[in-house]
Amino acid sequence: MDTQGRRIKKLRMENGFSQKKLADMVGIVTTHLQAYEYGTRHPKEEILDRLALALEVVPSMLQPLDVDTVEGLLGIIYEMHTSYHGLEIVEDEGGRVSIRLPDTLQAMPAKKSLLRIKHILDQSTRNLPEPEYQSEEQLAEDAEILPDTGVTVGQERRWYKEHEGLLMHAIDLYKPEINYNQLRADQASIQESEAKAKDFNSEDIPL
Repeated sequence: MDTQGRRIKKLRMENGFSQKKLADMVGIVTTHLQAYEYGTRHPKEEILDRLALALEVVPSMLQPLDVDTVEGLLGIIYEMHTSYHGLEIVEDEGGRVSIRLPDTLQAMPAKKSLLRIKHILDQSTRNLPEPEYQSEEQLAEDAEILPDTGVTVGQERRWYKEHEGLLMHAIDLYKPEINYNQLRADQASIQESEAKAKDFNSEDIPL
């Protein structure tokens, strides 16, 4: 089960921090950090922001998401559907399921963010060896199925590199690159055009 405490501990260990070092960086006592990691207490927003800064991630990355249950996914999909004014769940012939965002102004920031994340993922795995350059031993190793995840060693290696890249560039990804003033201006212009069209259609046209 994904919890806030597990996320804090995982990121702390990935950064090579002891509990005392991270606690000192955040300005809290070690027993409080231990309680956060064990889940017996939860940090206030200010402490959570300081933890995120010390771990070089955005605060939202310390909040757990339930992505394994219908209830958890329904909550996420509902928020996306509401925020983006619709979305589409697509299943291809191979049984792969994906989410397609609509062409609405509300979905534009999310689309741009997803493209930035895709760029980071692509960069993270760009230097992985391609199958045609691998030896027979490496190919056999990459094709081996891991019993605890059900994926191949090659897929696990790619996932690890992607995960490493996301953590490395988490702060950069959080920096906004979207001109929201222009976005609002475009939205107002569309609404004005729709209003004019509505007024025009409602007028009596003389014969």
